[in-house]
Amino acid sequence: VIDLTSKNEARIGGISLGRAIQFVANASVLGYDVRGSMVLYGEPGTPSLRVWDCEHLWAQYGGALLQP
Repeated sequence: VIDLTSKNEARIGGISLGRAIQFVANASVLGYDVRGSMVLYGEPGTPSLRVWDCEHLWAQYGGALLQP
């Protein structure tokens, strides 16, 4: 993830899938460029989520994704 203001790369450690989706879906509002980002989850080989996937999931499920 690139911070557009400082042009620095922001490393994000392991977080819940819902929080990762929320971050990517809202990243442009926060000043991050996530056009090439992927959310990796599950077992190796599980398809990753791209920006469009995250935006779609967040629009459809919103805060429910943050529930345990």
